[in-house]
Amino acid sequence: MNTALALGLIVGIFAFGFGSSVGLRGKVLYPDYYGSDVPDRVKTTPHLRARANRLFVICGVAAAIWLLAPLLWIFSDFQRERTTWELAGLAAYVFVAVLIGGYPFAEIKTL
Repeated sequence: MNTALALGLIVGIFAFGFGSSVGLRGKVLYPDYYGSDVPDRVKTTPHLRARANRLFVICGVAAAIWLLAPLLWIFSDFQRERTTWELAGLAAYVFVAVLIGGYPFAEIKTL
């Protein structure tokens, strides 16, 4: 069980890290990445494009760092079985991290 939890958190860290790297390269609005549902005014205005890329960088890094704490918690006592309440708390914690990482998708549509 702990192995599956750790692997899921590691995949999440890499996914949010990839999203932030796309923002660092300035390619968030490209249709190959995330730009298929972006309004045209965001694609054509330079400061809105920069803000969209910055949103992806900040939220991706924040979500990846947010997922490091439960990963360290799992590895601190790897052999111990987790209780139902600990797993429920972990699920709520990861849900908040996903909300942080998914915030740019909603925000770019309103820019």
